[in-house]
Amino acid sequence: MDKNTINFKNHFPHILILILSSLLISLSYTFLQYGLDGGLVLSNKVIYPDNNSPMMYYYFNSWTAIHQISYIFIKFGMTVESVSRIIILCSTIFFSFGVFLFSNSITQNRNLSLIISIVAILIGKNFGDTDYPSLIFSEHTYGMVSLSLVTFSFGLLANKNLLLASAISIFLIAIHPLIGLWMFFINLLGTFFIKMNKIEIFKGVAAGLFFLVLSFIFFYTNTIEKLSYDHNLFLNYLNDWDGHRALTDVIHYDYLIKTFILGILIFFFIKKKNILKNKETSYFHLLVLLISLIGSTILYLAYKVVPNYFPELIKIAMPTRFIMLHTFLGWPIIISLLYFFLKEKYNKKIVLNIFLSFLIIISFQNYKKILNIKNNIIDTYKNDQTYETFDYLKKTNFNGYVLTSSKLTSKIFKKIEKPILLHTESMDFIPYHPYLVNKFFNILTKIYKINNFQPPVKNNPSLSDEYIEKLFVNFNSLEWKKIKKEFNVHYIITPKSWNLNLNLILSDKIYNLYKIL
Repeated sequence: MDKNTINFKNHFPHILILILSSLLISLSYTFLQYGLDGGLVLSNKVIYPDNNSPMMYYYFNSWTAIHQISYIFIKFGMTVESVSRIIILCSTIFFSFGVFLFSNSITQNRNLSLIISIVAILIGKNFGDTDYPSLIFSEHTYGMVSLSLVTFSFGLLANKNLLLASAISIFLIAIHPLIGLWMFFINLLGTFFIKMNKIEIFKGVAAGLFFLVLSFIFFYTNTIEKLSYDHNLFLNYLNDWDGHRALTDVIHYDYLIKTFILGILIFFFIKKKNILKNKETSYFHLLVLLISLIGSTILYLAYKVVPNYFPELIKIAMPTRFIMLHTFLGWPIIISLLYFFLKEKYNKKIVLNIFLSFLIIISFQNYKKILNIKNNIIDTYKNDQTYETFDYLKKTNFNGYVLTSSKLTSKIFKKIEKPILLHTESMDFIPYHPYLVNKFFNILTKIYKINNFQPPVKNNPSLSDEYIEKLFVNFNSLEWKKIKKEFNVHYIITPKSWNLNLNLILSDKIYNLYKIL
């Protein structure tokens, strides 16, 4: 094995420190993961009584291994809090080891790379957002986990773990199909320039395909029939509601500048090492990353300049998302490449001390995040409690739906394990499930009083709590009964400050629970 690669036998202390650091940092984030929702539905913890809710179709017809993995954990009796912590821990480990392995391949200094990685996950610094947010620590499981696996995959390539890197790249299709296909494409393109170990790659692809096929079979056997829909309504959603794909001329110059700097440094490194000329396999990962930088930037700029030339299918795929895949790796790689170039020119020990000092200073500048780790871990267990309203709803058997505020939707769905008619906090699933657009707008029109299919805030696929409260507190008992009759809604749980014209069943220190009689 190459002396510069990391392995469990020879570098156990570094690996252990990084795992423990990832554990501590991940425990300070208390997000209940959105990816758990599908697991609750697949495991029949949440059962939809009829076909009124578009959410039922969304969960059963969405192919992502995140739902399936959550399903397995839930079937083993784990709580949503425990599964959420496992997901954040795994994601943090993927991020940290991706940076560690990638940095080590450039600096060839394990201690420096370890510190770079710890600082990176500690402060969560990245290149920032574009049309798509950078999700390093988040409740939005799909983006966070897929980005962490991309980072880990690049790290494995850097460490010459071709089999595992290939397997993860293929299986990533089951986690997030579009990002998985992108990673497969750029890795394949890289092999045209540098001939890699085909046997290891083939084994990895075969292993990844095995689990990919298992995931697809599980998904396919649980799908339910799709519905006919009004295509004009779908176009209305894309133009007026969707927040990611809105045709905008906003170009994120800051992000592009950082990407350009990263690309230039990688280019000079490749040139200095004569990677293409010598077919140097040790730096295959840098070539693949450069291909991704160039390809995603061209796609991003093309979509910004001539968006109307892109067909509807490409717009739905969000072509600007791929430029985000290096957002977390960006700064660690820049630091590693600067270290490499400077140590080649100046005294290696002095340069190392300068970089270590720089990283320590950055850490101390973010001292509040360090202090918050302990406080957040303590607060997690203090605040990890249920309420009388939650307990009542969870134990009550009824064959219907619940309504709530947008901010409470995700938490309440997981806590009470009862179906919520429409998750109004994040209604961005329609582009992947256009056949639900009629149900979607029917609920919005009749319950949430959306006129002419226009959102309260353009290109914002959510309803604010202020908007919902204003509606709900003004509904009279006849309007509530009509909602119950048409949509099978039985209960409404709200913040304590909301006063509805309904029968108040229970009130605790934070929530009110109402029932439509």
